[in-house]
Amino acid sequence: MTGFKMDPAEKQRVLREIQQFVWEQTGEEIGVIAAQAYFDFFQEKLAAHYYNKGIEDAKKIWEGQNARLEEEWYALEIPVK
Repeated sequence: MTGFKMDPAEKQRVLREIQQFVWEQTGEEIGVIAAQAYFDFFQEKLAAHYYNKGIEDAKKIWEGQNARLEEEWYALEIPVK
């Protein structure tokens, strides 16, 4: 997935969370470069999956709303005798 830009302050927060997570799970203290490597790896491997799931979910919502709108359009029709 390309073109994803994260607010620098938010990215720094996420990197600190990665460092904290690794510490809690392994007892290993990692630096910012290692945290960035974890971040890059997971972004490369997982971001597209989450993005596509979000698109799929949004499409389902849109289709549901579109179906309701279509029902309302038909409800406005006047029967022809």
